Amino acid sequence: MLDDTGQKALTVNSLERITLSPTATSQISPRSWAYGRFLIFGAVAMMGAVDGGGKGAIAVSMALAMITGKPLLGEKVWRPGPVAIISYEDDEEEWHRRIAAACLYHGVDCRHAVEHIHFLHKPGGRVTFGVQSDGRFVSDAADIVEQLRDIDAALLIIDPFNHAHDLDDGNNNAAIAKVAGEINRVARDSRAAVLVLHHLRKGASGNPDDLMGATSLRATFRSCRVLARMTAGEAVKLNIDDPWRYVRIAGSKENYAPPAERGTWFRLTGVELGNATNEYPDGDEIAVATTWQAQSPTNGMDRDKLQAVFQAFRDAIHSPVPQAQKLPWAGKPLMDKGGLIRQEATGKIRSWIEEGVLVEGEHYEPTSRNKIQKVTLDEEKAIELLARLGRSDIPQV
Repeated sequence: MLDDTGQKALTVNSLERITLSPTATSQISPRSWAYGRFLIFGAVAMMGAVDGGGKGAIAVSMALAMITGKPLLGEKVWRPGPVAIISYEDDEEEWHRRIAAACLYHGVDCRHAVEHIHFLHKPGGRVTFGVQSDGRFVSDAADIVEQLRDIDAALLIIDPFNHAHDLDDGNNNAAIAKVAGEINRVARDSRAAVLVLHHLRKGASGNPDDLMGATSLRATFRSCRVLARMTAGEAVKLNIDDPWRYVRIAGSKENYAPPAERGTWFRLTGVELGNATNEYPDGDEIAVATTWQAQSPTNGMDRDKLQAVFQAFRDAIHSPVPQAQKLPWAGKPLMDKGGLIRQEATGKIRSWIEEGVLVEGEHYEPTSRNKIQKVTLDEEKAIELLARLGRSDIPQV
C-alpha cells in the first residue's frame, strides 16, 4: 500500500517498512526553510548566550521579521506568520517593552505586531515539556501543538530551555533527550519553526559545547547558534569604544547549511520608549538587536573619495531623511562622490550618526518657517577617519 506521501509502506508486526519511490530530482520537495538558513518549519533550532548576551533582543527582532516578512536582521523570511512565545523568566509586560522598542527602531507597526504575538500559559501551573509524575514522563506537548495549529503559528519561541522542564537533573542525557524529543514533536506536529533560547556555562568560549546542561540537547536539535560578546582585543582591532553593545555568532551547528560566517555581528542599540512619568522621569531605554558589519568605517572609499564626500557636507546642508523635500539627502554625496550604492549609503549615514561623524540638528527653513532635520559634519571625527587611511590633513574651513 502507499502512505500519504506516495511512498510504499508495509507493516510487519509492530514495524513499518518504507521504500522511497523513484522520482526525478527536480520533483523532490525542497527543505522547508522558515528563517534564513537557520530555522526550518517543523524543526527546532537553539540559540545560546550568556546572561545579557543579546539572545532575547535578537529573538524579538527575529519574531518581528517572521510577522512582517521583512529581513530585519538580514536573513530571508520564507513564509511569514504569527508567533507564539512560552516565556519562563520575563512577563508579557517586559516582552511588550522589547517588542515596542524593536518596532520603533525597525519601523514596524506595533499594533499589527502585537496582534500576531501570542503567549502560551498553563492556568494554575507552568507549561512543561517534561516532568516525572507517578513514575510517568508527562509533557504539555499535545496542548501546545493544538494552540499553535489554532493560530497557524509560523514560529514558537521558548525562553529559556532550563525552565522548560521539571527534571531534577539537567545534566542527565537520557532525561534531557526526552525533553528535547517533546519539543521536536511540537515542531513536527504543528509545522511551526521552533527557536529555543538557552544559557551558556561559565567561562564559555563560543561553541555549541558551551551550552548549559546535557550534551544530548544540542545533539537532538537541527541547528544551534552560540553568541559571544565582543572581546577587548576585538574592540581595539575594530576601533569600537562600547564593545558591550556587540555580539557575534561565534559557533554553530547547522546540519542543513554551511556554518554561519564568524563575522556575523549584531549591535544592541538603545531605543527610548518615550514613556516617562512623574515617578520615572527617564522612562525606559530598551536594547534592540540590529545587524552590524565589521568593516572599514569608509566602506572601501579611498582618501580622495572620502575627502570629496566630506567637502559635499561642508558645501551644503543635508537631511538624514531620504524623503526630505527642502534639503538634499545625506546619502547622495556617498553615492555621487563615494561610489556607494543606495543601501550602503543608507547604512553608512545611520552608522556615522551613531558614531558622531555626522551630527543631527535642526535647520530653519525660511520659506515655510519650519524647522527640519539636518546633519552636519564633525570635523574632529572626519580627521579621525582620514587618519585611519593614513592621512590626517583636511582642508581648513
